[in-house]
Amino acid sequence: MEPVQTGNYEEAITHFRQALESDPDNPLLYTNMGSLLAQTGEYEQALACYRRAIHLDDKQAGAYYGAGNISYNVENYQEALQFYKQAEAVGMNDQSLHMMIGMCEYQLGNLPFALARLQRAVELDPNDEDARFYFGLTLAKSELITEAIEAFQAVIGKNEGHADAHYNLGIAYFSKEEKEKALDYFNKTLALQPDHYLAAHGKKQVEKAMEK
Repeated sequence: MEPVQTGNYEEAITHFRQALESDPDNPLLYTNMGSLLAQTGEYEQALACYRRAIHLDDKQAGAYYGAGNISYNVENYQEALQFYKQAEAVGMNDQSLHMMIGMCEYQLGNLPFALARLQRAVELDPNDEDARFYFGLTLAKSELITEAIEAFQAVIGKNEGHADAHYNLGIAYFSKEEKEKALDYFNKTLALQPDHYLAAHGKKQVEKAMEK
């Protein structure tokens, strides 16, 4: 639809409303309408559209996934996880779904499940910077530091300007007591983002440790 392609979401929403008046029991129209409303920040209405789509067709994977995104955005991670798993149950099996299930598991503290999903997301799309970064964070939280370092270095290999990947490399190397490497990565973080207060704090901690 041309209004969507040109970013005119309000016009596109008007078109979908008109279409729904003519075809009120079309679950795909409700799913698409929900996606548009979500993009304009109208989450409550978007969720209502997704729920209507699911009511009309409980195999609407896109509606479950869209509803999951809304729940995730408002930090209702348990509900988001349920929606995402329903999307998977009706046949959705792409990289973004594994990524979001992994993110929910990470936020809920279920690290082994998060690791499995995020690893699968990375396998499906090695260029997904966010998937690889959160895979690294989950490895680090799981105390798999060497593997976490590899993941963060891979992020930097794709995006040298990723300040948080540099910062987390600093943390990882500090935990291994490789102080010079830790200091180097904290300095790199601050060069990229001077107001990164966690990196500034990490740098002070390393410098104190090196004085002893």
